[in-house]
Amino acid sequence: MEPKYTVTQAAEMTGVKSYVLRYWEDELELQIQRNELGHRYYTRYDIQLFMNIKELKKRGLQLRAIKELVPQISRSAPGSSTSKIKLLETGEEILEDTAGNFARQETERKDENPFVWVENEKILEFQSILERLIAQEMQSKNEEEERCRSLDLAIRRQQMARREAAAAAADKKSRKKSRHS
Repeated sequence: MEPKYTVTQAAEMTGVKSYVLRYWEDELELQIQRNELGHRYYTRYDIQLFMNIKELKKRGLQLRAIKELVPQISRSAPGSSTSKIKLLETGEEILEDTAGNFARQETERKDENPFVWVENEKILEFQSILERLIAQEMQSKNEEEERCRSLDLAIRRQQMARREAAAAAADKKSRKKSRHS
């Protein structure tokens, strides 16, 4: 009988937070089995699949791209003892095939209608510009937050110095009164 793992165990084995595993399950429409109480349980294959998803995310793929790869990766090894590396190689082959198909489709589209091709290039250029602007804005925002933090720290130091000065002055007055009494 194949071992079954809880969400916590799966999270420990994959190095991925449990809420991320559940999110991936929903977004990628993974069929994770449940026990009689309705609790998720994961098999070695599920763990392997999550490891592959983690690796593909690390390589820069978005979930919607991974979603297209999951059925093809799943067909290559359900229930088998194929290693993670083998599954990833299969995923890379699929990625290369997908990229090749996309390039062929774009070439065909270019041949069919050059205006569509130019429009797609403009969209990609616009997207690139927009991403740069967002990155610049985020950097500016981070710099502004850092400036506010340092200003806040300076204000706190000033307030602390005033309190200490007031305490010292009060202490000096009380000593003076005690000498005169």
